[in-house]
Amino acid sequence: MNHLALLLAVCVAALAAACSGGGSVPTPPPPAGGFSAANLKGQYAFSMSGQDGTTGSFFARIGSFTADGNGNVTGGVEDVNTALNGPQLKTFSTSTYSVQADGRGILNLVNPSAQLSFSITMISPTQGLIAETDLTASGTFILQDPATFSTAGFNGSYVFDVSGLDPGGAPDSIVGQMVSNGSGTLASGVLDENDNAVASGAQPFTGGSYQMDPTYGVTSGRGLIGFTANGITYNYIFYIVSASRIRMMETGSTALTVGDAHSQSSVPTSNGTFSGSFVLLTSGSGTSGPLTRIGRFNADGGGGLANVFADTNDAGTVAQVPKGSLSAAAYAIDTNFPGSGRGTLTFTDSSLGIFSFVFYLSSPSGGVIQDVSKNNVDDGNLQMQVGSPFSLTGLAGDYAASFTGVSNNGSTGVTAEEDYVGHLNFANTSSNSNVTGAVDFSEFSSNQGAFFNIVVSGNGLSVGGDGTTSSGLRNALQLKLNTSPSSTLDFVPYVVDSQHMWIAGTDSNRVISGTVTLQAP
Repeated sequence: MNHLALLLAVCVAALAAACSGGGSVPTPPPPAGGFSAANLKGQYAFSMSGQDGTTGSFFARIGSFTADGNGNVTGGVEDVNTALNGPQLKTFSTSTYSVQADGRGILNLVNPSAQLSFSITMISPTQGLIAETDLTASGTFILQDPATFSTAGFNGSYVFDVSGLDPGGAPDSIVGQMVSNGSGTLASGVLDENDNAVASGAQPFTGGSYQMDPTYGVTSGRGLIGFTANGITYNYIFYIVSASRIRMMETGSTALTVGDAHSQSSVPTSNGTFSGSFVLLTSGSGTSGPLTRIGRFNADGGGGLANVFADTNDAGTVAQVPKGSLSAAAYAIDTNFPGSGRGTLTFTDSSLGIFSFVFYLSSPSGGVIQDVSKNNVDDGNLQMQVGSPFSLTGLAGDYAASFTGVSNNGSTGVTAEEDYVGHLNFANTSSNSNVTGAVDFSEFSSNQGAFFNIVVSGNGLSVGGDGTTSSGLRNALQLKLNTSPSSTLDFVPYVVDSQHMWIAGTDSNRVISGTVTLQAP
């Protein structure tokens, strides 16, 4: 989920110059891998958000498209919400796509008002990454299960995370749990809202319902859902992915939040049933502008935290935790809402202050997390770290990568979002050239705007056995973008497991974060 995009409507980051474009650039070698157009076949639900090129404000789109496996999109429908036009429902006519052997490709979707242009990278035949290149936005697409396109297809307990803007245009994050009875009613629920750095605390639902769209419900999984908590009614369009997931976008008001809901199972109900090593990644708004936080901790099964590490980038100010001494490191599963998966997590760094979070678990191994530290509005994911010790040997392979951030052109003063999607290969070597690949990206603070088939090289990847540190130092991932002039992106990666890394930028000239996921053609 693209959380950093919303900041462009509420702040201007003091960041250094971005790529300028121009000149000659190297051509990527012929793509290698096992993907083709045949891997993109079926009906897919997409969700993305970014920066509206007309108004410069936050916007989102969710919907469904059908690919035939031969390069044709045979139809679909989308909901797009912009500050200029508000929520609009549009259908797709016959459109096209292509997929290269490395999973990278192009998707063009035609609606009644425009042709939309996207770069994509396949993770597998069931999911992929997507970035809009005529504007600048990013997100994901996931294969749908049409058998679940009914009222009964949304049934049980779900954890959700949506973020965006409140009615006044301030950053807003909502995380929570909702329970559907499978027949149109939300039987219960609870949420935490962090609206413009004012945290609501746990707020139980006082009502809620949902219904399938009579026109596009059966064909695309589209429906409407609404719930009330703390005297506020929240209304969303949703698209069913499967019985375990829906995609949501706020509608019917000047507020705009977007995100997903995931089904729950066997969630911890006490401190003693929550333990292990976990990685977190959040992005949003901090004290000075765009913010991203990445970290890990060990929950001891008794309310205590150990081995706490984190990296933060607050409008270009980079810091590592621990910077000073750590204290008051604790978590608590909320017994006031049993079965909700709600919990709190906090620790204090003597140099950086208090870090406070609320989380909702979808299972014992992960969920969603919201930062409620002072002056912050950021949220993201929490996932158990498994498979250590990690090594370059175990991580070697082909990956789909997506990262998004905010940059400012030092020459023109233009501040804009940047979105990257592409393919990376990690080689089984500790040399300075163990990462290769190619990316497409939109960087509308630059003179060029969109960049295609950019060769990636650089000093590569280093990892420690615990997935967080390497020989006492943080893991590192450096990507050289062979634009003209070239530029380098520096990340700290936290290894979740042998198939997933979460990354956050450590450069002072941009704020960026994302995911790197092993491909499976």
